[in-house]
Amino acid sequence: MTTTVERARVRALRIAARYRRTPLGRLVQRTVDGFVAIEPFDRAMTLAAQAFVSIVPVMIVMAALRPAEPGFGSFMADSMGLSDATRDAVAGSVTTDATVGSSVGIIGLLVALLSATAYSRALERMYAKVWHVPRPGLRSAWRWLATVLAVILAVGLLGLTREATEGVPLPALWDFVVRMIVWTVVWTYVPWALLRAQIPVRALAFTGAVTAFFMCVLSVVGIVYLPIVLEAGARQYGVLGLVFAYIGWLFAFSFALVLATVVGRACAEDEGALGRLVRGRRNDDATAPRVLTE
Repeated sequence: MTTTVERARVRALRIAARYRRTPLGRLVQRTVDGFVAIEPFDRAMTLAAQAFVSIVPVMIVMAALRPAEPGFGSFMADSMGLSDATRDAVAGSVTTDATVGSSVGIIGLLVALLSATAYSRALERMYAKVWHVPRPGLRSAWRWLATVLAVILAVGLLGLTREATEGVPLPALWDFVVRMIVWTVVWTYVPWALLRAQIPVRALAFTGAVTAFFMCVLSVVGIVYLPIVLEAGARQYGVLGLVFAYIGWLFAFSFALVLATVVGRACAEDEGALGRLVRGRRNDDATAPRVLTE
């Protein structure tokens, strides 16, 4: 019995060793190693927390300064396709436009934007660690604000495009395509800006497309999953349940962002056809890490 188990173990180790010598095996190994090194759960939770306390308040303030539009809670509920009962619960969980608008002005919006740069700094730390490049200094502080604005504008644009695609044939497909385009542009620009163009744009564009795909898949899953979670949270715990649901969903998006960045780095390091596709064909004779840091 022991001999049989030992033979099976040796055979499995040999198969694994042969697999690791294949291009796919090396890609998987680089992805796993990079994923472990980045401490993905801690990074994703940090990004989710920073998004919740930085980006969401700015969006609430911006919604308050636009009294002609529905409130932030209603906008979020509509964009997620929630039921009427959950829509009312989500809308009621956010301070009304009248209350916020009476106490917040342009100065308040600027202060909120500056505070939101904490999210940009968390993104910068994550990208710098994954791509193994130094973090830019304070001279690039304006890029933190540009990153926040890019993410907020993308969310607002997606809300508008979702309404625009409701009357066209196959609205779900068009919504998926538009989200892919918008998120690809955003998640290509964000690391390029935060890292001061230390990584080739083509590699960042590939990573941005992977990030956009993961986020679009999560959006499709959220159409079914989020109404259930938010309704259960609102019914059992009220506003606190909605907060937990928000943070959990932001964690899922942040985890997808970290994973996509690691996958993009692993693909860019490939020395074969995949690496040339991701990095571009210039300097094909150079090693992948050298190309990445030029």
